[in-house]
Amino acid sequence: MPRTSPSPADRHLADLAEHHGVQVSPRHLERWRSQPLPLLPSHQRDYPGRPTGGSSSTADEHLVNLVVWLARNRRPGSSRGRLALRAFGAGLPVPEHTVREVFARGARAIAAELRRGFGELPENTDLQEWVHDRADALAAGRELRPSAAEWRLQTIDRQVQALLGPAVQAFAAKYDPGAAQAESLDRTDRRYHASVTAMAGAGELAPDTIARYARGLVPPGMPQWPARLLETEPGDPLAALTTPLAHRLPGLLANSAANHLYAVALDAPLDRLRAAWTVADQLAAWAESTCTAAETALADGQPNGALKRWAIGMVFPVHRPLLTIGLSEPDPTLEQQVRTALSVLIMVDAINTVLRVTDDDGLATMRLLSPPFLLPLLEVD
Repeated sequence: MPRTSPSPADRHLADLAEHHGVQVSPRHLERWRSQPLPLLPSHQRDYPGRPTGGSSSTADEHLVNLVVWLARNRRPGSSRGRLALRAFGAGLPVPEHTVREVFARGARAIAAELRRGFGELPENTDLQEWVHDRADALAAGRELRPSAAEWRLQTIDRQVQALLGPAVQAFAAKYDPGAAQAESLDRTDRRYHASVTAMAGAGELAPDTIARYARGLVPPGMPQWPARLLETEPGDPLAALTTPLAHRLPGLLANSAANHLYAVALDAPLDRLRAAWTVADQLAAWAESTCTAAETALADGQPNGALKRWAIGMVFPVHRPLLTIGLSEPDPTLEQQVRTALSVLIMVDAINTVLRVTDDDGLATMRLLSPPFLLPLLEVD
């Protein structure tokens, strides 16, 4: 069957791309508009002859930057989803449906992992008891040794604590006097509670459990200001994760963390999705540079700005999960990067809930600790 000739709009778009030094064929434009994940929006269509006439398409000259970017970045066999999110992260007008579908696929993949791990939801049984029993079995069956990323963070923690011992003790005496005797969760308990939350939702976590979780992220006796607050003025730091959801995936409990990630993928404003993708894209380099700066300062034996930030990050461990992810996934897959981006949005929503009632010192601390690419998502002004 003979191919139709390219539309005037496509010829115009190809001409505009040529002015930027790239050759684009009509076939390229057709392929980039193809389903199920179109990278290029369709042309706007006009109907000058209605009700009896035909239609004509008009090239949107704003699309030329996207066309040029696709031409320069396409690679044989490359993931269309990753290409779409890279272009989206660069601020280019990738179709919204494509962006949300790639993020939603990431949430569906997490849901599939949960279903494989926990098994099918049983009928006529106590679901809460089943979740806790299955989470206990999953936590007990995993390797207990720290990962390479965790080991590196713990090594830096111990050395910073030893170097800054007097300052740490002074802070603990003033702000967290019970730090030396406070209970924390070990790695098995942290995995257990993470599994429960993933399947059943944040409503299963009491403030005291969150506090003990935070204390388990740093060496014993290290003061923990957020943990102290949760132990004395618990509030509801995860209220945003216990609200009814408009979107649900099959085979999960209603408030599963995967359902929250799925809802974020479908409903979060595009500018926040773009900012979260930027965080996920830069996380590995930031985590590596942060650790290297601390290790270099420790080798010199002299406290400096890098060690001060690290010590503050131990006391206020809000960015510890980001460091762990960045070190654990130095070259993330598309699925891992999407998962990180969605998780970041949920994490910053919880942080912002706290920031709305914190004082100027708390805001200044958050500005100091946060990587620059996270600041657009935080309410720190």
